[in-house]
Parts: sequence; C-alpha cells; structure tokens
Amino acid sequence: MATESVKLWKTTIAGLELFEAQLFQHRFGKHFHGAYTIGLNEGGRGKCQHQKETHYHYPGSFNCINPGDVHTGAADSEDGWAFRNLYIDSNAIDNLLTQLDWPAHTLPRFSNIVVDDPHLVPVFHQVFTAVKEKTASSLEKQSLLLYFFSQLFFRHAQTPHSLREPKPEPKAIALTRQYIEAHCTEPISINQLADLANLNPYYLIRCFHQQVGLPPHSYKKQCQVLQAKQAIHTEMPLADVATKYGFYDQSHLNRIFKRTFGLSPGRYRKVNSV
Repeated sequence: MATESVKLWKTTIAGLELFEAQLFQHRFGKHFHGAYTIGLNEGGRGKCQHQKETHYHYPGSFNCINPGDVHTGAADSEDGWAFRNLYIDSNAIDNLLTQLDWPAHTLPRFSNIVVDDPHLVPVFHQVFTAVKEKTASSLEKQSLLLYFFSQLFFRHAQTPHSLREPKPEPKAIALTRQYIEAHCTEPISINQLADLANLNPYYLIRCFHQQVGLPPHSYKKQCQVLQAKQAIHTEMPLADVATKYGFYDQSHLNRIFKRTFGLSPGRYRKVNSV
C-alpha cells in the first residue's frame, strides 16, 4: 500500500502555517479553518464537497477557501493526491492588506474554490520555499508574500478597488537604495523602507523594481554578495565572511556567490591568490 504523509508546522511569520500532504486513503470529514486556506495541487487528483457542490483538484490548480467555509477533502485517483497549503489567519491578512492599500475593514472573499492561474504556480513555490527555509531574509519573505497575495486577491477574489500603477519616484528610490547599501548586512523590513521612502510598502516594491530592475530584497542580496566578494581577497575564513556579511552560513554564501559569479567563493579565492 502506498505511504501517506502529512506535515503541518508553524513559521517565523505570525499567523502563517505550512502544510504538505500526500494522500491515498485518508478522508477529511466536514470541517472548516479559522484561517484562509491557499493550496496548490501538485500530483494526482483530489475532490471536496463545498457549498453542496463537488469540486475536483487537478495538478497546477489552486484551492482557495475562505475562513469558516465548511468543506471536505479526499484523494480521487489511483495516484493519490499531493498538495501544499498556506494557512494564513485574518490578522496576518489584515497586515498584508494594509501594505497593499486595501480599504480598511474589508477582507477579500473567494467565490470559486478552485482557481487556475499558471502564472502564480512558480510564485507559490517561491513563497513556500522562502518561508520554509532558514536562509531567506525577512525582507525576502515579506516581499514574496506581498506579491503572491496581491496577485491572488486582485485577480481572483472579490475586490473593492484595483492596484495603482507605479510612477517615477526618484527621490524615494534613491533614499531606499542608499539605505539598503549602507545596511545590507543587517535585517531590514519592508516597513522600515516604506517609512523611509514615505510610500506604501507594496507600492514601494513595485516602484523600486520598475526603476532599479530588481525588487528591494534582491538588491539587498546583491549588495551583500558584492561586499563578501571584496572580503574574500583577505585572509578571513569563508565561514566568517558569510556571517559578517549577513548570510545564514557558509553554504548559503556559496550558493548565492556561485549563482551570481559562476564559481564558488573558495574557487574564486584560489584563482585570485598570488
């Protein structure tokens, strides 16, 4: 018999839990969650009862369930049903909505439990991986969550308004770049940058990306790796270089450095030694 697996765990982000499952025989009876359930179906096929209708969940589709909505769940194929969920409570959603310029006291509602949006599949994977792993910075996690939920809500939920288009904000972006460059080895939050620039957090991210070519969290990472590159010319141990310049550990530095320059820090030090 095929092995089932289920994992549920809290994250470092308040109000956000992750869930992974591979089901074959297990059936979820009627239940509801106090949080939004945003799931990505990754293998096999599942089905659920929701509002007296049967819904089928195919690979690549999303499950979008509002807090309090009663539903069931079970595998519906010989291959079982594999999926991942984000459980995010209303307080965490409220915080995201504030950063999205969403009207106060109006939570989004999904009218369709099954959503097809291929554009959001890789974004969901990025969010899930960043929140799950220890190497992603707070700025990266916040930025990815804002991007994913902004796209999900504005494209598939009942929305009271639309996103405003980014406009040139040269002074704000210059201040933000200077701050990131000066503090790239330290933890930075999107709210810190937004307060500095006097702009809404998600609007700042979009303006920054449009004018610089990278979102703030990626720009911060590039500043870190450039500073670490200079330190590699010294005799400082690579593990200390990683710690000093804000990487989680030497392995994290190795991965980012090789992705940026095409070779490992150790190899770079060796070929540049006299």
